[in-house]
Amino acid sequence: MSFTCGFGRRVVFTGDNFYRSWPNLYAIRGAAYRDVLDWIHSLDMMLAEKPAHAVPGHTLPLVGEAETTEVLGNYRKAIRYVFDATIAGMNQGMTPDELVHTVKLPPELASQDYLMEFYGNVEWAVRSIFAGTLGWFDGNPTHLFSLPIAEEAKRMAELEGGVEQLQARARKALEAGDAQWCAQLCDHLIALDPKSNWSKLLKADALEVLAEHLVTATGRNYYLTVAQQLRADLGE
Repeated sequence: MSFTCGFGRRVVFTGDNFYRSWPNLYAIRGAAYRDVLDWIHSLDMMLAEKPAHAVPGHTLPLVGEAETTEVLGNYRKAIRYVFDATIAGMNQGMTPDELVHTVKLPPELASQDYLMEFYGNVEWAVRSIFAGTLGWFDGNPTHLFSLPIAEEAKRMAELEGGVEQLQARARKALEAGDAQWCAQLCDHLIALDPKSNWSKLLKADALEVLAEHLVTATGRNYYLTVAQQLRADLGE
């Protein structure tokens, strides 16, 4: 919600509906759906006040009518773009996994420092819009009744020729710089043997590599926290 200061100063207080980062439209800690259309509407209300300045709940204020109008306008435009592009993709039958690799901010918006993914993340927003609109089912009938993770992991190991081969594949993935694939393979290894210290340590290594390359602070912190917990469980 925004409020306008009196005395003719035309200052809008944006709360957390604007700050100098792509907004946290979805919180990975878990939260009810943050209605993206309501978020856009709140920015419309701020702009309708024709503010000369804007004071966010976090980060530096916007000073001057030109900067305030431009930044709030681009902020609104960017959120609207992601929402519309996600809905358009959904109407074409795209799944969340497909959408996150398709819906990207246009370069002229993505290059603005106040829209970089320091706090929120565009991919998380896309997934949230999908879930908030259609729910958890992505339209793929294979996912209606998926195999339990332990059963899938068992079959993955069989395809690789055994657990040792799956372990080798995970280690090679990390050595090759593919930390994401390593972490996913480690999830299968941990499902096969929840007491496997080797798999937990390798996953911790992979998460720390992923953290090094992630700009979004909330995601980076979560990677590092889980890695720390995995090591703490082993007394390291």
